[in-house]
Amino acid sequence: MTAPVPIDRLHGMSALVRLPYRRNPKDQDVLAQKPAKTGPRVYEEIRRMAMEYRFKPNERINELELAARMQVSRSPIREALQRLVTEGLITFQLNRGFFCRGFDVEEILNLTDVRILLEERAVLLAAEHATDLELRTLADWWQKTSAMADALSSADLTAKDEEFHMRIANLSRNPELAKMIEGINTRIHFVRHIEVEKHRRLSTTYTEHNNIAEAMLKRDGRTAATLMGDHIRISATDAVDTVKEGLARIFMRDD
Repeated sequence: MTAPVPIDRLHGMSALVRLPYRRNPKDQDVLAQKPAKTGPRVYEEIRRMAMEYRFKPNERINELELAARMQVSRSPIREALQRLVTEGLITFQLNRGFFCRGFDVEEILNLTDVRILLEERAVLLAAEHATDLELRTLADWWQKTSAMADALSSADLTAKDEEFHMRIANLSRNPELAKMIEGINTRIHFVRHIEVEKHRRLSTTYTEHNNIAEAMLKRDGRTAATLMGDHIRISATDAVDTVKEGLARIFMRDD
């Protein structure tokens, strides 16, 4: 039997003897830190919130609360909000701060009017400048999308619809025009999502897209532009119904 080590010797040995350290598997979780959000990531997250009206219409945006929720400093929050002001997703009032944009019938109708002008021009240019392969690829892609529509969520369907229009915008070979169309589409994203979810135009959207693509394949830009305008156009009655539905969704959800 080994004799016990005297206490005074233990004190002397403490500086020399090191017991092996066994890491608790959970220590890594405690020590690991979440990766810091970069400026672009903060911007994209707030942009998505603004697009989906996660802020209430005309609500003042509390920068400090937003920074605390996103675990970043106030600086990237302010930079993101300033950028979103230029994109029309956020508004700014001198001496009052940043606010969520409103949600009303007049804005929807105004944005639709501008969108019609831009997208009619885009489809004309695309029918003139895109290659046969590019136009056939667009038509085939949309036919495949239509075939799988029933399996897609409303969010996915909205994304596909937006992609169809942006593909045409990019085929116009006018990057400035495409950029303007993208900006309009961003501002009406919430409206288009409502339309898809309510299936108000679901039965006709696929046929209308197919007809536009086929007219472009025939290099009939005028017909394609007319079809595009008719496809985008929204009546005042539809705009009123969309605003009512949208406001109900915004103020009834928990987040």
